[in-house]
Amino acid sequence: MHTECCIMRNLRYKFSFNCLTDNMTTYQSRAQHFVECDECEDDPAIFFCKTCPGNLCEKCKSKHKIRKITKNHEIKEFGADDEESVDFLYCSDHKTKKIECYCDPCKKPVCTDCIVLFHNGHVVRTISSAYKEIKEEMQTQKDAIDQYFLPKYTWLLGKEAEKRSELKKKAYKIQKKIRTHTQNIIEMVKSIGEKTVQDLHVQKKNGLRQINETSDELKKKISKLKEIEENLSDFIKDKPGITFFTPLDGNLLGEFETFPETYNYKLHTFQVGPLPSMLAVNFGALADLSILQEEKDDSRSDMFDADEFSEFDDRYLDVERYMFSKMKKKFRALQT
Repeated sequence: MHTECCIMRNLRYKFSFNCLTDNMTTYQSRAQHFVECDECEDDPAIFFCKTCPGNLCEKCKSKHKIRKITKNHEIKEFGADDEESVDFLYCSDHKTKKIECYCDPCKKPVCTDCIVLFHNGHVVRTISSAYKEIKEEMQTQKDAIDQYFLPKYTWLLGKEAEKRSELKKKAYKIQKKIRTHTQNIIEMVKSIGEKTVQDLHVQKKNGLRQINETSDELKKKISKLKEIEENLSDFIKDKPGITFFTPLDGNLLGEFETFPETYNYKLHTFQVGPLPSMLAVNFGALADLSILQEEKDDSRSDMFDADEFSEFDDRYLDVERYMFSKMKKKFRALQT
């Protein structure tokens, strides 16, 4: 219960992932036009000099290492260190200006011209710290999928498979009982026995159909979670662009917080009747299939050990304290 509450509580405050994905391509295409060599201004830059600083193509990088005045400069390849490379991104509004800071109120990276013209007086911080925070947030949501949502939905799907197997076994046992009873009766009552078997098959079919519908819904949820998890993995691994700092969707995993309703399916055993003169009435009865909603189990003990999430809990709470200190008052108000 502690893990579920902790995860659900923190996911409400996540950045807008949808905004990030919608704008990533646009910002990257703008930025790539200006990642060109600062020396020749012709070829695309592959390296950047941390000492100058400046962007360099392959040819100019070699010259840079030969010149006496620059041969001791520290040169790095783009993508070698994502956290450092964000310091060499260009502003989407002022094409020749490098990103210098991250504006907290506006939730976007800005250059010096942006600060003067549009963000004067706003609280800003280093672009690298914003990059690190957003990357940690993505990792936190990815961990939530990997360590909680996917295991939970997979477990639920497994339970439905067990129910399907048990329902088939029970139906088979009942069918055998019905057929044995029928064979003990004269030939004239076989039609009644077969009719009862048909009723059983209808109930089994209805039960299996319900199980399959629940299973299909769970599979869709799992497929969507995997898709989100893959997108998060790609953004975490890829070289960051301007749109990396676009807020994530605060309700990214909201639709998964409420798990689908599941039911138990119970086929009642065949009741053998006496054999009076009216065989059709007293042949036996088969009650309708019972479909009972399962009670919610928040203990998680039937799915995971109590200590299994302890490391994840601690890390999740550490991230909460680090990343959401400014939101504590709001959080306490929501708690009350």
